[in-house]
Amino acid sequence: MTYARRESDAGHVAPRAAAPVERRGHRTTARLLGAVGLVLLTALLFWMLTDEAFTVTPESVTFRGLAHADEERVRSYLAELDRGPNVFRVRASEIVGHLADLPEVDAATARVTVPAGVSVALDERDPVFIWSDGAVTWLVDEEGMLFAPSEQASGSDAATGDDAGSDDGTAPDDAATAVAARTGDEGTPDEVPAASGPGAALRASLPLVLDARTPDEVPALGSYLPADDLDVMRLLLAVTPETLGSREDELLLRIDENDGYTLSGAELGWRAIFGHYYPTIQTPDVIPRQVQCLEWLLGEGERRLEQAWLALSDEACGTYTELDVGRGGGG
Repeated sequence: MTYARRESDAGHVAPRAAAPVERRGHRTTARLLGAVGLVLLTALLFWMLTDEAFTVTPESVTFRGLAHADEERVRSYLAELDRGPNVFRVRASEIVGHLADLPEVDAATARVTVPAGVSVALDERDPVFIWSDGAVTWLVDEEGMLFAPSEQASGSDAATGDDAGSDDGTAPDDAATAVAARTGDEGTPDEVPAASGPGAALRASLPLVLDARTPDEVPALGSYLPADDLDVMRLLLAVTPETLGSREDELLLRIDENDGYTLSGAELGWRAIFGHYYPTIQTPDVIPRQVQCLEWLLGEGERRLEQAWLALSDEACGTYTELDVGRGGGG
């Protein structure tokens, strides 16, 4: 027999909460505001992508760090910027990637700013000397790359008026002219354009190598000097008037087919023939001893010295000739 539980034993069941009444007016307003916001955002994006205020122009592209590279040539690597792209379509990484192909550029950074600015900063290669074949002159970095023309003139910075040696803004280089005048060679390079434009002061201070040899290949932008030649050039360019105890202000380094490497005094006009260097016959290791021999000769009478052949042997430094009358009457 089953008995019903007492009310006190059955417990108390709370009444079910009533469902909230939906306010349709608030939901409709929220949807309307969302739609309006979407329309406004679309209109804003359309305006930013089409308005001329956000169009990149050549004038809005600026460069920093230009010293040896020509600005017009740099701009040619960024041709897409000349087509007036929208600033929001310009990628700084793509600009840097294009500039990495320039031989003059060691590193680059780019910054894109609203409304239409593009700022490019270049870190160019550092030149250590100038190499010339008489027709063109190149800046050479420590790796031996011919990375930029040394007579580069760019925009309004090119030499004009009294600062230029001719109508085209170039002038004979006194050092190279002096070399040709002393050698008396006909048809050899005797003129090198003077440095002008950005970085001109640095280029004017660099030592010059005048190479009158016939090259196996025509030197071109981005090419490298042969490693063996580069080693010799750097060793001989390290020789200064102070190293030799010379009265000269400048020494001139020249290379030709007959005598190989020669150093000359720019003012007094003496000439020291170091010769050719080969992997087995005469290696660059003899250069320090040749320099010692030249130092001794100059100490004996620089004003009398005409020409020295630094062909080393176990007992001698080579041979030399003297002028009949010492320069300036001194010994």
